[in-house]
Amino acid sequence: MFFDLTIYSAIDNYLRELKTFSILLDLTKNDEDNSNSEIADSESLKKQIESDGLEDEENSEIADSESLKKQIESDGLEDEENSEIADSEVLKRDIEFLKNELEKEKEDSEKNLSKLRYLMADFDNYRKQIGRQMESKIEESKGQLFLKLLKVYDDCELALETIKNGQYDSTLLGGIRGIMTNFESLMKDEGLVEIETLGTPFDPNVHDAIGFVTNELAPDNTIIEVVRKGYLLNNKVLRPSSVILSKRTVTNKDINEKDKE
Repeated sequence: MFFDLTIYSAIDNYLRELKTFSILLDLTKNDEDNSNSEIADSESLKKQIESDGLEDEENSEIADSESLKKQIESDGLEDEENSEIADSEVLKRDIEFLKNELEKEKEDSEKNLSKLRYLMADFDNYRKQIGRQMESKIEESKGQLFLKLLKVYDDCELALETIKNGQYDSTLLGGIRGIMTNFESLMKDEGLVEIETLGTPFDPNVHDAIGFVTNELAPDNTIIEVVRKGYLLNNKVLRPSSVILSKRTVTNKDINEKDKE
């Protein structure tokens, strides 16, 4: 009986201990589950935080990248605008410099043009002067040649008068006349003209008086005889005419009539 109570007591204690162990085991398990849950929650929270941190970091980097890109674009546009402004200023300075150079060149060209005009005028005057000198020299040379030829013409004319008054062959007379005709034609073509003299008043510009003859019919200083013919070459006196003038005899009657006048 005492043994049975002891066994029963032992079994009862064992059951209590087993129940207690079971409760502790449940508590332990619950604690472990809670711990695992907490650990899982902590890991999840950590991962969430890390994920949020990475996302925030990525977003921050993206935002920084966008901001940097905008800053670079802004700086680029600003630099481009500054470059355009600088280029515009340089272009303005170049244009102003070119305008000043153009004005200087224009002034120089005007001066050179004025000098050229004066030079051309001087050259034109010089050309005209040389032309006149050459023409004068040619006329002078032509005049000297004609003076020599006129001596031959005078001799031919004198020979013709001699032949007319003598007994000579008509062939000789015709030959001399032919020579004189050709000579007269040459003189006319070259502008050599005989000075009108016989019966005209004396003109000291074209006549050379070599004597006087009393003549009551002609007025004083009238040419009544031509000793040597004179000629004009291109309206200039080449050789004056050698002439004899009339001279009336002065009487008392003429003096009285002149006093009455």
